[in-house]
Amino acid sequence: MKVLVVGSTHFVGRAVIRALHRAGHTVRALIPPGRAAPMLPAGVPVEAVLTSPADPRGMRAALVGVEVVFSLGGAMMPPPESDLMVLVRQTQALVEAVAEAHTPYILHLSTLGAEPASAYPWFKAHGLAELVLQRSGLPYVVFRSGMVFGAGDDFTTTLALLLHASPVFPLPHGGEVMLHPLWVEDLAAALVLAPEVQAPDGRVLAVGGAEHLTLREIAAGVAAAVGLRRRFAGMVPAHMRHLIVWLRYLFPGLPVSPLWMDYFAADRIAPPDVLPREFGLMPERFARRLDHLRGVPWRRKLLQTLFTRAPLT
Repeated sequence: MKVLVVGSTHFVGRAVIRALHRAGHTVRALIPPGRAAPMLPAGVPVEAVLTSPADPRGMRAALVGVEVVFSLGGAMMPPPESDLMVLVRQTQALVEAVAEAHTPYILHLSTLGAEPASAYPWFKAHGLAELVLQRSGLPYVVFRSGMVFGAGDDFTTTLALLLHASPVFPLPHGGEVMLHPLWVEDLAAALVLAPEVQAPDGRVLAVGGAEHLTLREIAAGVAAAVGLRRRFAGMVPAHMRHLIVWLRYLFPGLPVSPLWMDYFAADRIAPPDVLPREFGLMPERFARRLDHLRGVPWRRKLLQTLFTRAPLT
């Protein structure tokens, strides 16, 4: 089967490409034009198409012969200064191109908490992107995923970096918000299986890993993985937003974002049995899949981050 992966250069896209290749599919990756070199997985044959999702001619060429489109563009939380509505516009452009090409199936990756009427911009953008799919009349399935982690993520790696900055680590509301971390390889396996086991009937699947964990438990697990013992202190979210703004002003390279405060404003969990029930997959526990954090020179990385004038990529 020939598939097109939109959003192929971040860590989720790379994991999906590797899983598709292992499953014997022919993979075509959409590469948006830009100065940065695309980070595709090494050793995996990929048909690369250099075009913007908003370019109708380029999208028509990218969709020739494609049976399934993996829409992963919203997998990573963008920098706070980004135009979040780009996700909605790109989804609209993709839907129009897919409708013209008569591609039979769209798999769209969203996030837990997506809602068009959400007060939080990132979740509102995801909800509006889902609304574009709902109104398109096209066959699709939406995956609303919990917090995705793994090698190359911007969640556990940022936590590991910041935990080296202070022996007392602040957490909004004391870190009591419930999250549902999902290992990226488990998510990729479910996405690859979806065309075989899920009818493209517009369903929305809320997926997460093996366990619901508080933010405090996640932070403690990351600290243990990098060999740190840390105390955690509660902080009022509004105060923490101000702290993040000041930290970004003083240290522009620090990979922290006020958007994370939106993510931690409410529980982000799904039923824990969705992957076993729908796909026959037993997701990994969070603490068992933190090897990507071990052996990294975090203190040196922290110093480099503090004294650079541009965000690290």
